Amino acid sequence: MSDRRTIAIAGGGIGGLMAAIALARGGLRVSVFERVGRFAPFGAGIQLSPNASRILYAFGLGKALAQVASEPDGMIVRRGRDARELSRAPLKGYMKQRYGAPYLILHRADLHTILKVAADKEMDVDMQMGAAVADFARHKNGVTVLTERDHQLSEHRVSALIGADGLRSTVRGRMFGNDQPIPAERTAWRALVPADQLPPFFAKNTVGLWLGNDAHLVHYPVRGGSVINVVAIVADAWQTSWSGEGWNAPGDKDELAGRFSAWSPQVRELIDCLPSVSRWALADRKPLRRWGEGEVTLLGDAAHPMLPFLAQGGGMAIEDAMVLGRCLVQGRDIASSLRKYERQRKQRTARVQREARKMSKIYHYGNPMALARDKVLKIKTGQKLVDRYRWIYSHKA
Repeated sequence: MSDRRTIAIAGGGIGGLMAAIALARGGLRVSVFERVGRFAPFGAGIQLSPNASRILYAFGLGKALAQVASEPDGMIVRRGRDARELSRAPLKGYMKQRYGAPYLILHRADLHTILKVAADKEMDVDMQMGAAVADFARHKNGVTVLTERDHQLSEHRVSALIGADGLRSTVRGRMFGNDQPIPAERTAWRALVPADQLPPFFAKNTVGLWLGNDAHLVHYPVRGGSVINVVAIVADAWQTSWSGEGWNAPGDKDELAGRFSAWSPQVRELIDCLPSVSRWALADRKPLRRWGEGEVTLLGDAAHPMLPFLAQGGGMAIEDAMVLGRCLVQGRDIASSLRKYERQRKQRTARVQREARKMSKIYHYGNPMALARDKVLKIKTGQKLVDRYRWIYSHKA
């Protein structure tokens, strides 16, 4: 078998690009098939805990990250209805000292750009934009991938196919059937607002988490503190009626304000300052018993979509890419290398999926459970709140 095997990746998101970099630096050829014709700024903020940031630093991306990412001083948890502080957890300095890498906040598009630039520098990464993976067939010599571009179909003979094509993965559907994502009955509203248009209360270098009945709100600075990322998540049993509109479905700010009308004046003022809002319906899937067949496997949201309550979706995809690259580069047989990758990742990602589902309930408690939750938050130190997830942060993929 050639040492210059070609690996196809469906999807050029964070996980797909990170996998391409890992594979190319290990001496493999990579073809990335991305359905959009050009990357445009998308999404909002992203949080990278030490388990993810240490991988990016290990790949020499620290200098690029320093230009766009920052370390928040800490996380402040407040009660939504009256702004009472429940807990304050350290992040800047503490996370690096405790877990060996910093906790970073940045714009998702900035992270994607860093990875795209790094992938473009690799001679063995071929980015094919506007080419969507439509189907594939396994055979004894590898995989034939069928792509569609401008209504034209093309075949590509490759050694393996990695499905990094998101929540509604085509690769996953072709392997395991078109099971639908599980609605979380939660709607996420997001916005970016210039920091100078907000009260000083919000223009701080902290992650703010506000908890309330059937809702919570998160805000933190990105792009050097010039912009504040705001995400509000509310319970919505009717979300499935528009769940296919993706990340950029337009939202009605008045509707959002109505959902927080009983919250503190600070939160109401924050929402009033938002220039516009987008919304998307949250969904995940149950953990898979297996991720692949033969020379085909899944990565990131295609394998283990998770709710954002632990801010680990991007981090798990970055971990996946690191392990996938190591297994394929070091292994001699592709199929067995992919099964090794899956064994090393399935238990961990399933645990994060389950924990994120659990936190979606805890964040949105009403009384009397909210009173018990708030009491626990007041009693525990900030360090203990952070260290509760040491099994996530200390992991070294």
